[in-house]
Amino acid sequence: MTELKQKKTMLNSVRDNIQKTNMSVLITESESSKLEKQIITENLNWAKEKKRLQEELTKITNLVQACQSAQTTPTTAHTTTDSSSTSTSTAPKYSLTFCDFDSNNQCGFVNMGGSANTQFKSGSNTLSSSTGPKMDHTYGNPHGHYMYIDAKNMASSSHTTYTARLQSKEFPPSSGYCVMFWYNVHGKDVRNLNVYAEVGGGLGNPVFSHTGQIDTAWHLAKISLDSEYTAQKFRIVFEATADPYKTYHYSGRKRSYYSYYNTNGNIAIDDIYIYNTSCSSVAKFPADAVSYSAPGSSNPSYYSLHEKPLTWYAAKAACKERGPTSHLVSVNDANEQAFLVNLIKSSKASRLGFYTSGNDEKQENRFEWTDSGLPYQTNYTNWHAGQPNNVGSNQDCLLLEYPDDNWKWGDVRCTDTHPYICEINDSF
Repeated sequence: MTELKQKKTMLNSVRDNIQKTNMSVLITESESSKLEKQIITENLNWAKEKKRLQEELTKITNLVQACQSAQTTPTTAHTTTDSSSTSTSTAPKYSLTFCDFDSNNQCGFVNMGGSANTQFKSGSNTLSSSTGPKMDHTYGNPHGHYMYIDAKNMASSSHTTYTARLQSKEFPPSSGYCVMFWYNVHGKDVRNLNVYAEVGGGLGNPVFSHTGQIDTAWHLAKISLDSEYTAQKFRIVFEATADPYKTYHYSGRKRSYYSYYNTNGNIAIDDIYIYNTSCSSVAKFPADAVSYSAPGSSNPSYYSLHEKPLTWYAAKAACKERGPTSHLVSVNDANEQAFLVNLIKSSKASRLGFYTSGNDEKQENRFEWTDSGLPYQTNYTNWHAGQPNNVGSNQDCLLLEYPDDNWKWGDVRCTDTHPYICEINDSF
């Protein structure tokens, strides 16, 4: 009996040990399961982090490529270039030097010798009704500047022809260059305008020449320079001539005076474009522009929206810089207004208002379109109720201003910053 009890006790002990062992195994399996789940979770987290890092690396790579490509985008003498618009475009594979003569350093152009009276000088507004431009070509208002020769100021008692030369900075070699600029030859005594590609200090023969007056408008010149000129460093030289003179008259009693002759011979230049490629390679219209043809017209205009706010003057220059025939938009009829409204509606900046070329700084309450350097009015207007009101006596620029009234017009200060619309309506 005693032996039986001992065996029973041993059996119970064995059972207890087996149960403890099973529980230990269960606990070990549970911990193993938890560890496995943790490993799986960590793997998923690492996979997500790897994907995030790959995306960041892609962004950084794209940014580096963009910075590298930016080195080949157009560089200009004007500092207000805006490349933002409602769509993106491929940057041209050439550079541009643009000069509107509205900066203090005149883009590096310098006079070549001569006295102050016989040099190119900076002008603005209308200097004479008989000769020279009405306004500059960039702004088209009294604040813009151009370079010109003042024929009357050149006059002396000797009958001679005076020559003024304006020399550019030096340009690096390239397979070809395209030079475009606007010139004004208004006046019955206008003589010669020549352009040279100066190589090694020698002018050679002119690469462009014009003689005599045309009219009061600005005219576009285009010059193609091949590798014979551009395989080495060179400069562009503008040359203008005039032959004014004056005679002295003395009539006694300390009364004397001069009579002036051949003084209506002012010659002006503005908005110079120098591309380091052939003229045939220069894009006539920006890739981001949208075309529109007025009813009955077969000649489309091209428009691009720019959402980065600029002052009116900076927007003016930025549009000019986009090409020789580009300018801040002018709205000439209801159809064009409707087209622009639809264009603006697609913009994120639609409620900020968009600058046009309209301006009344020349004469208050006489708004003119200033796209060509020869300001003009049209019969079409689209003012919001109560506009223009010239608050503060300094609201001189026309804005497509009121989004809740289909962007009807308002006048604002030209120093306010707003988005703007560029237009190209002529090919070159």
